[in-house]
Amino acid sequence: MQSVRLTSVSLKTRVFDFEGNFAKIKKVLELETNSDLILFPELCISGYGCEDSFFFPRIWKESWNTLTRILPLTENKIVVVGLPVFQNPYLFNCAAVLCNGAVAGIVPKSNLATTGVHYENRWFARGEEAQENFVAPDGSAVPFGSLVFETDHFSFGVEICEDSWVLQKPSIPLAEAGTDLILSPGASHFAFGKQRTRRQIFRESSRRESNVYLFSNLCGNESGRLIFEGGSMIVQNGKSIAESERLFFGDFNLCSSEIDFDASRADRAKNFRPSGNRFGQKKSNEENKIYLGIEFPKRIPKVNQPIPELPITKEEESYRDFTRAVALGLFDYLIQSKTKGYTLSLSGGADSSTCALLVTAMKKIAKQELGEDFFSSKGISEESLLYTLYQATENNSDRTRSLAQALANDVGSIHGDLTIDSEVKTISEKISKITGVSLNWDQHNLVLQNIQARVRSPIIWMLANLNGHLLLSTGNRSEAGAGYTTMDGDSSGSVAPLTGVSKEFILRWMRFIAEGRDPILPAYESVKEIVLSPPSAELKPLEDKQEDEKDLMPYPLLQKIEELFVVRGAGYSEIVQLLSGDPEVQKLAPGFLEDAVRKYIGLFHRNQWKRERLPPSFHLDEYGLDPRSSFRFPILSEEKGSGI
Repeated sequence: MQSVRLTSVSLKTRVFDFEGNFAKIKKVLELETNSDLILFPELCISGYGCEDSFFFPRIWKESWNTLTRILPLTENKIVVVGLPVFQNPYLFNCAAVLCNGAVAGIVPKSNLATTGVHYENRWFARGEEAQENFVAPDGSAVPFGSLVFETDHFSFGVEICEDSWVLQKPSIPLAEAGTDLILSPGASHFAFGKQRTRRQIFRESSRRESNVYLFSNLCGNESGRLIFEGGSMIVQNGKSIAESERLFFGDFNLCSSEIDFDASRADRAKNFRPSGNRFGQKKSNEENKIYLGIEFPKRIPKVNQPIPELPITKEEESYRDFTRAVALGLFDYLIQSKTKGYTLSLSGGADSSTCALLVTAMKKIAKQELGEDFFSSKGISEESLLYTLYQATENNSDRTRSLAQALANDVGSIHGDLTIDSEVKTISEKISKITGVSLNWDQHNLVLQNIQARVRSPIIWMLANLNGHLLLSTGNRSEAGAGYTTMDGDSSGSVAPLTGVSKEFILRWMRFIAEGRDPILPAYESVKEIVLSPPSAELKPLEDKQEDEKDLMPYPLLQKIEELFVVRGAGYSEIVQLLSGDPEVQKLAPGFLEDAVRKYIGLFHRNQWKRERLPPSFHLDEYGLDPRSSFRFPILSEEKGSGI
């Protein structure tokens, strides 16, 4: 009887940082000396988010050079790393299996991720295009393709990230070839509830195939928009054996377990059901098998108990994950951009307050995980890490002014307060002078609202520049969809941390904080007051009592329309029909739903140009509207017919 120690690594990589990525890989290998097999994530050498620079030969060459530096660290162990490999005429996304100082084989990714935020087929070819051998720079021939690796105690195959999600998984023929272990190196980005889906996929695959799955993942904001969450796992016979931390701030996190493969073989002998497809369609089993000669230390097998499920609802998990994921995204953005902090135009409303809270969470988590002196070690003053500014006009209320000050006090930001009426007046008078138009609220409502937002932009930008800070844009997905934002005004910024979620979500998350349920952020008194205020841009005269939901529509309704329009692809008539039976919608006045749907579709078509110009945002939800990653839509379009 013999058990084998497996380790899966969640790794924080940076694109193009071959030296830094190598140093982290090396540190893991030097620390984890007891494991027989160590799995690193997809494209961990180059970084996953290289995008069109994957076409640069220097990226493939430096990746291979880095791989050769890892080889001396693989004595009597198996190490699997990810890198791009050019096998003329195709470029492949590959996992290289290293053992005893040599490259034992290379497995290209069979199924390329092309949905949602992924465009892998722009850069890579499918594994089916591969030739049988790769000629390495030193002239040696390395086995290349769908391979089975054998040791004295277990055999394994590789499927890379998307390969584990498709209908015809590579693991199916591998299981029928008798492999005991499936390695799944991943670059699987964060989205609400996605870790639950991963657990479901690997548990069911492991149950069906009676084997062990080892999943590794990237972690952190590697290249700007995608946040990877770690959460590597080991699953055997349909049961989760181990899972590592998610959304951590450090360089890596390990998930290890000693596995008795006889437990899987016993289960397979009793329960395995063939698919009807045999592995050797192109090659015989023997041609695909590669023997790895390592000596295993004697380990007495033990019974691995399944890890318990956390007693947490999906909704609460989404709020907790939002705090940690965006905090992590902001942290990596800050460190990689080599800036000194964040500057924020704090209005006293929900969106800007959420941004301030998330920077505060970032600071708290970084100090907890990386040490109290982390920021000072990077030359960042913790006291000036967040600078907030309230820019008042005569249309702002005393309440939002006091709430902005109270929140700034609660989170410890440096806070400024100034009035911009004179700037607004000066610009308005100059425009009136050259046009001969006397601006008034009855005829020029939108113009007079927008100039206030635009006057704030150069002031807050100047402050951010002076501080050496990134500027936070406070817009959310609901506003992006409807175009409810002033270009070169409140949309200004270096990064938009909230554009990946709806306004409805933000309001619910704020209530979650106010109730004291978040494990990172306390229930600040200011937040308890902010959640009581109806959202308002405060750009119209105070006597108008402006509210966002009066200008647009109720945010819960807007979210339902948006999801049906963007995700389901429903048109006007279908959306009206689908929502007409909703109990909350039925409480609205007759004709309100029809007008709201018509309004939303019209706004969405007219405002793609705004979405094209919004600052970079994080992908957080099941879908997004970022035109550079999530949702492409024509800039010029108009929808007619279907009752609209």
